[in-house]
This record gives sequence, C-alpha cells and structure tokens, in this order.
Amino acid sequence: MSFISFVHCTFDRHQPVRREVTWDGRRYVGHCRHCGAPIVRIGQGKWRRRKD
Repeated sequence: MSFISFVHCTFDRHQPVRREVTWDGRRYVGHCRHCGAPIVRIGQGKWRRRKD
C-alpha cells in the first residue's frame, strides 16, 4: 500500500476492487483494494467503510 492510499483509507476514502463489486439489492458493496475493508458506495466514485 502506498503512502497516499494509506492516508485515503485513514480518512475513510476507499477504492474498490472493481471486479469484485456486487449489487446486494439496495447498494453496491465490495472490499477496498488497499486495506481490504468492507466498503459500500454512497455516490458515484465515493466509497466508505460499511457499518453493518
């Protein structure tokens, strides 16, 4: 993980592993490509850590 990626993940700005993003019936979900955290899409290009 690069330093920039670490800073983004620290401030809850993640990037998904695009080929593993799925639709769960309400939203797009996946995992962060840098830290592996479970994430959810809250807007176009905006991903945050899942709370559930």
